[in-house]
Amino acid sequence: MDCPHCGSQAINKNGRRQSRQNYLCKDCGRQFLEFCAPRGYPDAVKQLCIRMHSNGLKYRELERLTGISHNTIILWVRQANQKNESND
Repeated sequence: MDCPHCGSQAINKNGRRQSRQNYLCKDCGRQFLEFCAPRGYPDAVKQLCIRMHSNGLKYRELERLTGISHNTIILWVRQANQKNESND
């Protein structure tokens, strides 16, 4: 196993974090987990929520349908609007 930051193979076990093994790089001092799960929602879910909002669904309705916080959906819509404005 290599350090994801510096690529060094000088690694020690360094306890456990949420029942997964934690490691410490001797060279750069960075702590990391062997396997990291991707965080956040897939792009397909984001695009679906944005499309549903543009078709007239309100944020709270989207929250009830998808289980995703309305604040998160608001953020996605704002980011999509900013991206569209910069492309125009």
